Amino acid sequence: MAGVTAIQGVDDTLKKLANDAVAGLTPKPRITVGPLDRDASDLRLNWFLYHVGPAAAYRNLGARPPLALQLHYLLTAFPATPTGTAEGDQEQFAHAGLAAVMQALHENAILPANDAAVPATAKPLVEPLRITMDALDLEAVSKLWTAASEPLRLSVGYLVSLVTIEPVIRHVPGPPVLDRRITVVATMGPRLRDVTPARGSAATTFSVEFEGLTAATAFTLAREEGDPPGGDEGWAPTTVRRAGTDAVELRFARPALRPGTRRLDAIATENGLRVGSDSIAVTFAPTVTGPTTAVAAASTVQLDVAHGAPDVEAFVRGARLPAGAVAFVSPTRIDIDLPAGMAAGPAGISLRSGRTAGPVFTGLTVT
Repeated sequence: MAGVTAIQGVDDTLKKLANDAVAGLTPKPRITVGPLDRDASDLRLNWFLYHVGPAAAYRNLGARPPLALQLHYLLTAFPATPTGTAEGDQEQFAHAGLAAVMQALHENAILPANDAAVPATAKPLVEPLRITMDALDLEAVSKLWTAASEPLRLSVGYLVSLVTIEPVIRHVPGPPVLDRRITVVATMGPRLRDVTPARGSAATTFSVEFEGLTAATAFTLAREEGDPPGGDEGWAPTTVRRAGTDAVELRFARPALRPGTRRLDAIATENGLRVGSDSIAVTFAPTVTGPTTAVAAASTVQLDVAHGAPDVEAFVRGARLPAGAVAFVSPTRIDIDLPAGMAAGPAGISLRSGRTAGPVFTGLTVT
């Protein structure tokens, strides 16, 4: 692979091919490499590199691939400026030179590294240089000339690939595998069939029915945005295997977890290798857990909760409290203002967050 001179090497290659092609013409065009708006009045053919793009097929070439490029050129014929009694044959001379170069490029479309036209600045090559005509429509060519603020001239597009620039940082392969670990397990891994109850809270013991659960199966509750700090790899429950059954009991004693439905993963390992996994949904509902006391109507009650959220709604005896009567303090505390004139007796309270509604709490009594 070439170094930083790779693009310069392609410029030199195209310039040499063009010079050789027009060597026998009279008058002989001068071959240049540069922008479209160069100030010159002689007969010449110009190579203009207007776009450099990636060679996508070579992005995975080796552990540390080189910078692989495709170069887009515009070959333009510039006639000489008429002088004296010249009768305007300059365009024809330019066309003859352009045709000669196009013929040479057609016959030398693939250039190996040992070709005389390939200079040292372009070497070494990963593969031979390929020079193909690039089908540019009139609109695309016109945009290039408009950007150069020059009158439109007869031009042909060419694509050159593959151009590679060698990376500065060398890839150092890692050591060979010294400890081979192969585990054979006669199971497809755990299969979670059902979870009950359908929704619960931090105080709920969930029962998960399964197939193929091994002794080395770990359960993890997926972390969600809005959860408290910690649990970067997910939340681990307390796990109790029911003897003689295809069920396991899980409990997540984390009342500050965000309410809603989330993923419960079961991952089986053997000898430190992962041998199977499955997932099932678990729903946490905003739940009132206290206090169990008597309160007066038209008073503010501090509720102990599990899985509270800022968008929480409160319902007392089935009636929704106004938004201004509900204050989210934390995931484990919500304050509510009981309305005046409430009848005495038990006051069932429930919470809802988003689309998840919690159970009715019957521990409060209005006096």
